[in-house]
Amino acid sequence: MRLVTECVALIIALIALAQPTLALNYLNCSTRKVTMISAPSGDTSSTREEEVAFMIDEAAKTLTFLEDRPLTVTRFDKYWISADRDDVFYAFNRQDGSVTYASSTTEDGVTTTIVGSGQCTISPAPIR
Repeated sequence: MRLVTECVALIIALIALAQPTLALNYLNCSTRKVTMISAPSGDTSSTREEEVAFMIDEAAKTLTFLEDRPLTVTRFDKYWISADRDDVFYAFNRQDGSVTYASSTTEDGVTTTIVGSGQCTISPAPIR
């Protein structure tokens, strides 16, 4: 009887190990963000370094900021993830780890254009 109990315990352990794991990956991206403003009074621009962090859920095919703000995914495959949030469009190249993003708005004759790009590191746990 003891042998049967040990076999059952072993089978249960193997089944538990065979269950799919959560396919979560975290992206920590160091980017350079350029903001350009075109107004009737003149044009200006500024550049700054910016950290952008995402969580990728491979099973659900979702992308969220680490603060739990979801993005709307428009492409999710083994080569690219494209998504947008608040009129900012993001593209992550899975082959080389690069990220780009862009936004453009016009209000009261003032156009603000934001572009950014950088490199991401991928980890199975959040990088803080």
